[in-house]
Amino acid sequence: MRPSQDLNHSIKIWFALFFIYIIGAFYFSYLWLPKLPEQFRLTQGQVVLSPSAHPQGLDNLEKIPVSFPDWNTPKQFDTTNLWYLVTFNPGSNTSQKHAVYLPRLSQNAEVFLNGQWLGNGGSMKPRITRNSNHNLIFNFDGRILKDQQNVLAIHLVGERPEKSYLGEVFIGPEQLLRNHAAISKHLYIDLVMVITLCLLFTSIFISILWLLRQSDTYYLWYAVFSLLWVFHDYNHFIRNLPIPVVLWETLSPLAFGFAMLSIILFIHRFEGHYSVNYERVLIAYVSILALPFLNQELDWVIFYAYSIWSPAIAILGLYALYFIYDSYQRTKQDRLVPIFIGGCSIMVFGPHDLLLALQIIPKQSPFMIHFASLLVIIIIATTLITRFVQSMNVVEHYNRQLQEEVHCNNTDMEYSYRQVQKLMRKYTVAEERQRIMRDIHDGIGGQLVAILASLDSGQVKQKQLKTDIKSALQDLRLVIDSLDEESDDLPTLLGMLRMRLSDQFANAKLKLHWKVEDLPRIDNFGPAKVLNTMRIIQEAITNAIKHSGAENLTISTELVTHDNGLNYACIIVRDDGCGNLPMDVKGRGLLNMHKRADLIDGALQIEALENVGLSVRLEIPVG
Repeated sequence: MRPSQDLNHSIKIWFALFFIYIIGAFYFSYLWLPKLPEQFRLTQGQVVLSPSAHPQGLDNLEKIPVSFPDWNTPKQFDTTNLWYLVTFNPGSNTSQKHAVYLPRLSQNAEVFLNGQWLGNGGSMKPRITRNSNHNLIFNFDGRILKDQQNVLAIHLVGERPEKSYLGEVFIGPEQLLRNHAAISKHLYIDLVMVITLCLLFTSIFISILWLLRQSDTYYLWYAVFSLLWVFHDYNHFIRNLPIPVVLWETLSPLAFGFAMLSIILFIHRFEGHYSVNYERVLIAYVSILALPFLNQELDWVIFYAYSIWSPAIAILGLYALYFIYDSYQRTKQDRLVPIFIGGCSIMVFGPHDLLLALQIIPKQSPFMIHFASLLVIIIIATTLITRFVQSMNVVEHYNRQLQEEVHCNNTDMEYSYRQVQKLMRKYTVAEERQRIMRDIHDGIGGQLVAILASLDSGQVKQKQLKTDIKSALQDLRLVIDSLDEESDDLPTLLGMLRMRLSDQFANAKLKLHWKVEDLPRIDNFGPAKVLNTMRIIQEAITNAIKHSGAENLTISTELVTHDNGLNYACIIVRDDGCGNLPMDVKGRGLLNMHKRADLIDGALQIEALENVGLSVRLEIPVG
């Protein structure tokens, strides 16, 4: 089967399901509720036009015969406050619990039986409780019924004569009537409340999706549509208005109108191709239409809401259906088909409720727009969630591909890094070999040449020769110590230097104070830096032994943090001698110490105070 044939088959299935849904909704609303036995139904009564709050005193007033249900008497006499009097004979069993049952009425009523008050549906004064979609049932003890001529008085109140009516009236066994009332409540109230809660939850959920993906603004407009529709559907089951009646009658149709505008903005962004100019025209169209609601006169608001505003908003629905149809013709995207079906449901149930509000169809007919909202939220919420899941699947797919590519690149980089490390090790070994050769040549080699020259001249003294040879050996040992694996540990490095200079300390007349503490290891502190550090400290110690005349020599370490936030390892060599630097140290020796400090990225500070002592401080950055 070709793709176009698959698509046509899918469309047929969608429309078949749509017609089944429409037929089921009408059957459920009109035919599903079971009928009560006729023997409990009161069909004849009388109307008394009186604002009295009690049935006493109604006998002397004019009585007008009526039949139940009575849809037209309040409108005929232009009244919203009247009494219905019904006389009846009780049935055979008056010992059980009985009830008066009013399945349909315009707004509110209170009931008296034989002058005894049975109850009411809420407030009988402005703001009057709204029971237009709620049934009222009042139970009583059957023993209060008389054998003959029982009088049932029903006080009916409303807000507008043309909207006031009293439907069927039943009196009979409480359990039977209450079961019917419960089924009716589930059908006309609880179902609407459940659908409204579903709308609210989907609005919250889609809002969260929009917060996660704010670039997809169709999530935002669907959330706005759902929230506005929640307010509109709230009108079907609210009984006590929290705001004035005229304001409520204004906000409810406005919510429906702007909900239709929001769903168009959603469809535009969901489809992806639309004209911004068309959107501006639609927004201006709805905004201008809303201006007459500023006249807050109740009769005008109700007339304008249902005679002008609602038909004008229906044009938006036709535009939305045309836009989806045109987009489908251009793109052949099957995801547009269920959204078109949802729009059709609004165009079926919406006119039904409009005709009911205009009283063109019987007043006892139920409102059905909530069936459209149920289908719309199922279709659109499912579509959006599916699209979001598909987007996440695409992201995960590309994420897996990216991870595989990163893994391959990491493998290649690791191989390249190993090759570079091999070359670096070879280069480092060669460079270190050259450095050691230079150190031996320039240091030990120079010393040995000087010794050899002294021997050739025949002017060398044995003591001086011994001292020069020891110095050469000491320099060789420093070079060897610099190659130690623990050379980046300063306390260990200083300990090896102390051991190498032990003969000097033993022959010196000063006392050594060792205050070396643990320090962190220094990064990239190779043999060259180790050797330069040891020679700086060696030079400082040698100068103190030979030239300071000190009695005490202190070698200490500490860790300091400068203002720049960096940590430094400090080595301090301090004596209590004369505090003067010898001439050779002030010249070439001091210059060499500073050069070596620069080579290790350190800072050298020499502080000399006459007759107090000399302090040599070397700071090496840890990081």
